[in-house]
Amino acid sequence: MNKLFTNILSFISASIVVILVIYFGKDIILNYYAKPLQDSLQKTVSLQSDLETGKIVVFGSSELVLYPNQKFLPQNFFNNDLNLPLRVQGNEGQQDFVIMAQLAACDNDIVRQNARVVVLLSPSWFTGSNDNGLIMPKFLEYMYSGMMNKLYFQSETDDKYRNLVSDYIQKNISLIKDPNFIYKFPLDILENDYLDNVIKKNLIEAFDSKDINPQIVTYINPKLDYDSLKIEANSVALSTSNNIYGINNEYYTKYIEPQIRKRNFPFSIVVPPELDKNQEYQDLLTLLDFFKSYKIKPLFIMQNLNPYVFEKNRDEANELMLNIKSKVLEHGFEYLDMWSYKKEDYQIGSMTDIVHMGELGWITVDKKIIDYFMTKKGN
Repeated sequence: MNKLFTNILSFISASIVVILVIYFGKDIILNYYAKPLQDSLQKTVSLQSDLETGKIVVFGSSELVLYPNQKFLPQNFFNNDLNLPLRVQGNEGQQDFVIMAQLAACDNDIVRQNARVVVLLSPSWFTGSNDNGLIMPKFLEYMYSGMMNKLYFQSETDDKYRNLVSDYIQKNISLIKDPNFIYKFPLDILENDYLDNVIKKNLIEAFDSKDINPQIVTYINPKLDYDSLKIEANSVALSTSNNIYGINNEYYTKYIEPQIRKRNFPFSIVVPPELDKNQEYQDLLTLLDFFKSYKIKPLFIMQNLNPYVFEKNRDEANELMLNIKSKVLEHGFEYLDMWSYKKEDYQIGSMTDIVHMGELGWITVDKKIIDYFMTKKGN
């Protein structure tokens, strides 16, 4: 009995010592384990907070950054002109799979209840002569170590989305230079290290210093005069005076005129022959599946390819666009179709080059966001 008491006392004493060491040396310990993660962990906070509070978050790619001074670009128009909070997330190369991965990392019940998400789709994601789908550098840009830790050790998402991300990494691991543990090991191996996972989870929570009582964002429809806005859009749009295709002068001179001289104009749209081999299409299906638990259904917006430029093989591309549209609608999600099959359906000025929206196009997008997510009483 005395021996048992002695052992218990020794265990308690040792535990107290460990606790004291951890308490008084917590900065050293945290720095030892988490110093490389601190900055990237903190970067995850703002996205999750915006999703949880119901701020409109627009996911997209190069259209969000290539012409940053466009007046009706959503981040400019909503935040500056309307004084309505809106976040954009993305730049060139962000596509369906990494959008899903970020949302999965931030996934919890509060996000599912409140998130208002817009996804800007581009036809160029699903077409092209090379293998389509997300490239590893863009995955790493958005699924940095802090976001990966959040996905693996803190997110409430379904395990199938974690496994999809893990499988993607392992398939492309040779493309990562000196991967750290979060990329190097498959999810099933990381999950087996229970004690280490507990430590990592606690560290994540220590640096995940978001507001525990965030203010839910409400919106009121601003009741805009869109006819007047379109007139303004035409007045501030980049000039297209040197061509008849609605392409801004600088882009036309730099990129289109050389192709005309080489007799490579107009362009053809290359469509992958089979949907099951179209990686971006498969990634879209995964993203659609992920959104099924969202209370406020997402808004998908399909952009365009200038029909005066991408003239060849537009029939086959149109079939692909119709297929994508049908899949989004089958899931019960809202869809703004800006794709124009024929030149007659295209409005000059809705694009500023051959793949990116112009001021008139952004007004259409802005109006749809307002109509869908905002009501007279606030939404």
